[in-house]
Amino acid sequence: MNTSRSQQILVAIFSAGLLLITAACSEQQAAPPPPGRPPSPVRVAPVLKQLIQQSVTLVGTVEPWKRSIVASEIKGLVQVFPVAEGMQVTKGQLLARLRTETLNIQMDSALASHREARTRYRQAKQDLGRVRVLFDKELVTQKEFDDAQTEEGALHERLFQLGAEIRRVKDQRRKSQIIAPFDGWITQEFTEIGQWVEEGGPILELVDLSHVQVEVPLPERYVQGIQIGDPVQASFDGLPDFPAQGQVFSLVAQADRMARTFPVKIDIPNPHLIIKSGMVSRVTLQVGRPHDGVVVPKDALVLRGEREFVFLVHEGRVGQVPVKSVVHLDELVEVTGDVQEGMTVVVEGNERLFPGQLVRILE
Repeated sequence: MNTSRSQQILVAIFSAGLLLITAACSEQQAAPPPPGRPPSPVRVAPVLKQLIQQSVTLVGTVEPWKRSIVASEIKGLVQVFPVAEGMQVTKGQLLARLRTETLNIQMDSALASHREARTRYRQAKQDLGRVRVLFDKELVTQKEFDDAQTEEGALHERLFQLGAEIRRVKDQRRKSQIIAPFDGWITQEFTEIGQWVEEGGPILELVDLSHVQVEVPLPERYVQGIQIGDPVQASFDGLPDFPAQGQVFSLVAQADRMARTFPVKIDIPNPHLIIKSGMVSRVTLQVGRPHDGVVVPKDALVLRGEREFVFLVHEGRVGQVPVKSVVHLDELVEVTGDVQEGMTVVVEGNERLFPGQLVRILE
C-alpha cells in the first residue's frame, strides 16, 4: 500500500513539473524580441587644423657660464684671506693677499739704486757736453771724447735697467693681491691664512651664475632642424614652478661615436640667481620647419594592438577610421588618414564603441 501511494505522489510531482515547463515555454514564445542596444553616451571634440612644429625634450645638467680656478701668479705666504665658500663676490674684490715684506725691501733697494744712477747719469751728461766743446776746439783727444760718450751711454742704460727693476717689483706687489676676475660665487677653497702658495697654485674656485648653460645630447636625426639662436623652453626638477627661456648658442659638429648624439649647449639667463649649478634641466627644442597639420585630442586616439584609429560621429552614429600619429603635442596629436578639419571625433567613451553604433553626445 505504501508503494502504491509513493507512485501516486511521484506521478503528481511529475505532472506539476510538466505543467510549469509548458507554461514557461508558452510565456517565452509570447514575449517580444529584445530591444536594440541603446545609444552609448560619449563626449566629442572637433578635428582642428593648425601650424605644427615638432619638438624634442632632452635632459641635461646645469653648468655655470664661467668657471675659474683662481690661482696665484707668484709664490708666497697667504697673509689675508677674507672670503669663504658660498660667498658672492664682485669683479675686482680682494680674494687673498700674500706677504709682501720681501718685495717692499726689494722696492726700497731698487728705488735707491735708481736715484743714484739718475744722479750719475746727469753728471755724465754734463761732462759729455763739456768734453764735446773742448773736442770741437781740438783741446782733448778722440779717446777722451769717446770715453765721455761711453760713460754717458752706460749710465743711461743703467738708469733704464733700474727703472725696469722697479716696474718688476711693483708688478710682483700687485700680483700679491689676488682679486676676483668676474662677478660670481665661491664654490671651493684651496688655501688658508698661513699657507704657502707656489707660483700658479690654486686659491679658490669661482663660478659665474648670472646666466647658465645646459649641454644636452641631440639625436642625429634632429641635427638638421637645429640652428644657433633657436629659442628653447627649459624646466628644472628642483624648481617645478620656474619655467625658463633660453637659446641655442653652440652645436658641436662632432657626434659621440657610441651614442650618435651631438652636444648642444643652451644659454639660459639667470638674473635672480635662482638656478644653481648641478641642477637637472629638461629643455624642449623645436626641430624642423613648421607646417599645417590635422590634429585631434590625445584622448581621441584608440590603440588596439599595432593599429591606431579614431571614431568619427556622423548623424548620431560612429565610424571607425584608421589613422597614424605623427607629432605629439601638449594635449593634441597630429594624425594622417581620412580625417579632415571640422569633423567630430569621440574623446570619451570611445573604448567601448564599435563601428555603426548609435551614440548620445553629452554636453
